[in-house]
Amino acid sequence: MVMKAKMLVLFVFAAMALALTVPSAHAGIEPSPWMPEINKLHSIELNLGAIHKRMENLSNAPTLPAGALNYVEATVNQTGVLNLRLWDVLAALPAYGNLGADQEEIRLALDGIRTDAGGVIDLLDLIARRMGVEPAPWKSSLQGMIIQINNYIGTCPVGADCIP
Repeated sequence: MVMKAKMLVLFVFAAMALALTVPSAHAGIEPSPWMPEINKLHSIELNLGAIHKRMENLSNAPTLPAGALNYVEATVNQTGVLNLRLWDVLAALPAYGNLGADQEEIRLALDGIRTDAGGVIDLLDLIARRMGVEPAPWKSSLQGMIIQINNYIGTCPVGADCIP
């Protein structure tokens, strides 16, 4: 019995020594070279989704609160920052047709950003009308985001603003 225990301990130490000295191979998929930019696009999309929800809540309020104008202007400042972040991300990416396997994920993120930006524009129009401010002066950064995306992807949906 003692001999078996000694052999077992010796075997365990030998296995540990072998495991530490033999290099291992890891199979898998090579990470995307554009993962930081993809993550930034998802961050922009999430931020715009939160803005959309806040503007939706404000728009659905029976009466606009006293600080609604300041709230809208602060939110619009945030969309300006997101517009600049989008500009930086798109400048770091290669041409849309050269993205390879990442093209679909980037397209989906950009479509989400474009959709949320359009939704926020519509809500800002509704809020502005309720405030008696027409046309709504707060849409330029959101429109800029939509134009950037349309120009980057190379498609201009019917009725959208695109730079030729």
